[in-house]
Amino acid sequence: MTAGEAINQARALRPGCEIGEETMKEWLRREDGEIRTRLLEPAGADGFDGAGADLLWTDGLADGAELLVPFPFDGMYPHYLSAMVDAALGENDRYSGEMSRCNAVLSEFAVWLRRSFRPAPRSVRW
Repeated sequence: MTAGEAINQARALRPGCEIGEETMKEWLRREDGEIRTRLLEPAGADGFDGAGADLLWTDGLADGAELLVPFPFDGMYPHYLSAMVDAALGENDRYSGEMSRCNAVLSEFAVWLRRSFRPAPRSVRW
């Protein structure tokens, strides 16, 4: 999913939202940076070097920039952006629901990472 697609889907979930596109792109950059740091690097996952709003950010983020989380887990991005919009507007109940959806998909992605990128075996000395 690209940054532009995620923003358009989030705007469809929150029509009339006046949060700026640059703010949403900044949220995507932070989320991709957190995912890379907390999930990908510890898993030793390779193949994600060319994607991610955190790496593709140079004086902004192009609409066509590929986000970090691949299909079929990329559906978390519109929910994440919707949750951030809800938080900014003080809609706590809506925020909670959207973050629950986002975290559920992100948990599935984490499970997929653990299955796909098993850590190298280590010898342990007692």
